[in-house]
Amino acid sequence: MYSQGETFYHNIDDEEFEITVLENLIIRDKEYLITEDTDGTNYIFLYDEDEDDLVPVDDSNEINSVLDFWKEEYLGADNIGDWDDDEYYDREDSYDHGDYYDMGYDDDEKDYY
Repeated sequence: MYSQGETFYHNIDDEEFEITVLENLIIRDKEYLITEDTDGTNYIFLYDEDEDDLVPVDDSNEINSVLDFWKEEYLGADNIGDWDDDEYYDREDSYDHGDYYDMGYDDDEKDYY
C-alpha cells in the first residue's frame, strides 16, 4: 500500500511521471489512490493488493465520482471531526484566570505567582 505523501514513478501512455499520493481510500471494496504529478494533474489508480499493482482508472465517470467523494468527505471544511464538540474545549473556553491562582495561598505567596 502506498502512503499519503509518498512519491513514486509510474508509466502512463509510455511516458514516465513522478507521482505523489494525495490520498488512499476504499470505496465499495475497491482501494483507490488519488495522486498528482509535478504539473498538478490528478490521476486515479486502483490498487490491487494481491498483485501489488496499480491500475490507472480510465473511466471518466469513475474518476469524477472518486474525486467528488474525496473532495466531499476528506477536503470539506464544514466537518473536520468531532473535536469541536469535545468537553475539553468547552472547559478551555470558560477558563477563569483567577481560579488558577486562587489555590489557598496567603497574600504574600499570591504576589509571587
